[in-house]
Amino acid sequence: MVDIFEEVDEELRRDKYQDLLRKYGPWVLGGALVIIAGAAGYQGWNAWRTAQHEASSDAYVSALRAAEAGNYSLASTGFETLAEDGVGGYPELALLQRGSVALEEGDREAAAGFFDRAARQASDPVIRDLATLKSVWARWDALSFNDIEIRLTPLTGDTSPYRFLAREAIAAAALRDGNLERARETYQLISFGFDAPQGVRQRAQEALAVIASRSATQAPAEAAGGEAEAGMPAGDVTEDPAPAGDDENDAGEPGDE
Repeated sequence: MVDIFEEVDEELRRDKYQDLLRKYGPWVLGGALVIIAGAAGYQGWNAWRTAQHEASSDAYVSALRAAEAGNYSLASTGFETLAEDGVGGYPELALLQRGSVALEEGDREAAAGFFDRAARQASDPVIRDLATLKSVWARWDALSFNDIEIRLTPLTGDTSPYRFLAREAIAAAALRDGNLERARETYQLISFGFDAPQGVRQRAQEALAVIASRSATQAPAEAAGGEAEAGMPAGDVTEDPAPAGDDENDAGEPGDE
């Protein structure tokens, strides 16, 4: 009797499973097929994306080698193509390199244009800030101190990777335009920055020495001028000696490490 009851229970369970399979089987099978198709599609897309990255990398290296060999025409074509068709961060890197090629060719305005494009396109703040710095350096002679300060002040925050280079450029612009007080203040901030790159700190210290020398030579001339205006003999006043070097050189070429 026990065996009969067990057989009956087994038959009932089998019938129940068959009913469930007939009712939900197609949905389960469809879901499984969707999962398999999705996984296959993702793998295919991932393989395609990897191939695109590898192609961009190869194109970037080829253009870079052409530039290093002095074949600027070939390098420019490669970088411009990559800037249009590259994937990932390669378009912005290509624009940075295209700007460097333009600088080698002596076209500073075109170089600045490429750097500006890279800064606008970059989603990575490191690349964006580097492109902004390069744009300022490319237009260095055409920008006023105020222009440079406005462009670079956002890069001087304590978490910015280029904060010391940005501060150095602002100080150099102030020194170039004769704003000795602002130049001194900014160079002192750099020289006291223990986490500043050694090259930047050294240039800041050299610039402070030049500013001190220039201030010392300007003071007697200003005093003599005041005596002359008051009708008193000015005495023998010699011409101010020339600074140890041009303003930009004394301040250190902006961006040199």
